[in-house]
Amino acid sequence: MAQAKRDAWSRLKRIPSAYAAMIIIALVCFLALLSYLNVPLTHFAFDETSEAVLNGPSAQHLMGTDELGRDLLARVIFGSRLSISIGLMTAIFGFLIGTVYGAIAGYLGGKLDNIMMRGVDIAYSLPDLLVMILIGVLIGRGTSGILLALALISWRGTARLVRAQFIQLKNEEFIEAARAQGQSHIAIILKHMIPNSLGPVIVAMTFTVPAAILSESTLSFIGLGLSPPACSWGTLASDGWRSLRTHPHLIFFPSFFIFMTVLSFNFLGDGLRDAIDPRTRIN
Repeated sequence: MAQAKRDAWSRLKRIPSAYAAMIIIALVCFLALLSYLNVPLTHFAFDETSEAVLNGPSAQHLMGTDELGRDLLARVIFGSRLSISIGLMTAIFGFLIGTVYGAIAGYLGGKLDNIMMRGVDIAYSLPDLLVMILIGVLIGRGTSGILLALALISWRGTARLVRAQFIQLKNEEFIEAARAQGQSHIAIILKHMIPNSLGPVIVAMTFTVPAAILSESTLSFIGLGLSPPACSWGTLASDGWRSLRTHPHLIFFPSFFIFMTVLSFNFLGDGLRDAIDPRTRIN
């Protein structure tokens, strides 16, 4: 297992796009962490107003200012904490819910598996946007509402993936040997089946993060996501849309960060898929 991890890491490092994506993601996450720790990264606070209203990029304000004279760079850095947090937390919640659901269905099989998978089919039939809007109406346009809405639509793919892995693994010889040794079902699942299923699931998680960031940004952009004073890349892009023709910098910089982060996670997911697959060879 340890040798396989080292081989996968070695292959991943030899994929330029994935390696560059890891660097970009690490930088963005580092900025978000520093923002959480209230480490000053610019000369201006994210909510500090000034008389420099709607100024373009300059030496003093590298990304310009908004309609209240607030430094856009400071607001983009501050907004990264919510955008990245929502993406990562959605992936974690989707992983936990989907893994438990898929593990139960795949391991037990039979009628229970059939019923549980029909539940997944029903969940897939519900429009994602409608579910997110309903959750937002019931709970409110806050971080908790967005997280719950995204978690409720992100677990389905993980559940199907884990179920397929468990169906494939449960008849393997090492699982039969564990049963012959008298190990409990819980021990077999936790010690043998889940660790051997993590590779594809981790790859899927790298695609869940950008999907969640895009979903939050889309909801905030159309006015159904986070509400002031919450600040994310989506809310900044929504604010900048009103001044697209006259002050394009207001929407360009938040959108650029969304684009680069989503693209980097997608490149990382592709690289992980190639690195983890033992049939892949990087020349």
